[in-house]
Amino acid sequence: MKIVFYARLNRLWLERIEELRGEFTNVEFVTERERVDVEAEEAHALVGGFIPHYIIRRARKAHIIFVPFAGIDALPLEYLRGRGIRVSNAHGNAPYVAERASAGAMAFYGRTIDYHNDLRIGKWHGFMVKKGVDDSWDSLQGRPCAILGTGEIGGTIARFLKAFGCATIGFKRRQTNTRPEYFDETTLSLSEALDKGELIFISLPLTDETRGVLSAEILASLNGKVLINTGRGEIVDEEGLYRSLKTGILKGAGIDVWYRYPRDGEMEVHPSRFPLHELPNVVLSPHIAGFTPQAAVLNIEQTIENIRSYLRTGNPLFEADLGLMY
Repeated sequence: MKIVFYARLNRLWLERIEELRGEFTNVEFVTERERVDVEAEEAHALVGGFIPHYIIRRARKAHIIFVPFAGIDALPLEYLRGRGIRVSNAHGNAPYVAERASAGAMAFYGRTIDYHNDLRIGKWHGFMVKKGVDDSWDSLQGRPCAILGTGEIGGTIARFLKAFGCATIGFKRRQTNTRPEYFDETTLSLSEALDKGELIFISLPLTDETRGVLSAEILASLNGKVLINTGRGEIVDEEGLYRSLKTGILKGAGIDVWYRYPRDGEMEVHPSRFPLHELPNVVLSPHIAGFTPQAAVLNIEQTIENIRSYLRTGNPLFEADLGLMY
């Protein structure tokens, strides 16, 4: 068996791969990036999250792809389904995405960015300059929260919100026998979740079902609500989001996932074709929620364990459902 790595391999990767070599002496692990194009033709497994499609098509013997993070929407999923190629992913970044989502909510309600920027130029707020509570910050505590997506990330958000006394309703797309832990209630109705939540967290994966699920019409109905998106930008209608925030229908937003991204070599790219970055009621984050040093370590460790489990049993610890696209 041959496993080809199409990923940037740091020292931890190389150390863990060396351990696999010691355990599975009949398996060839290809780690040199310059060998990928040639070795892909004989690969039985590929490792990477952003593997060029031509390499996947060239890997005619491949049975499985190991993605070192949760999202799999960068892969040609329909093609993989047609060939019967399995996909294993990792969820080590879930608690850190949830932390970033919570931080976005607290930054908005707490006016953290406004106060920081103003105090840098000597401008004060609140009682220190004899202003009332209208010039102060607000609290997250006790707010009803809707969490769209009850998986690893959504469940961790719900757990964090318990510390603030927030009631949580989770929106899920399929019925299960048990209620996910930390949620006060769950629903299969998106409208019910949006009605009950003042603060709305998006932790859904991007699939054919979720793309644009928060339409312009839905966004125009979310009066006084705050939206935090750490899922994918395309889940939320781009123009509808801008219009609802600009008109004040949406009270605010904290956004980590976008519609436009830098290409190779670009450093300055606005994240939307609409001037969301100019609005005062938006907290901006450059799609960095799942990329902490701790998350990187956990994703590497989980990917190695997925490979180890697959080589031992024929099944990884975590496997995505390509029909559901997550």
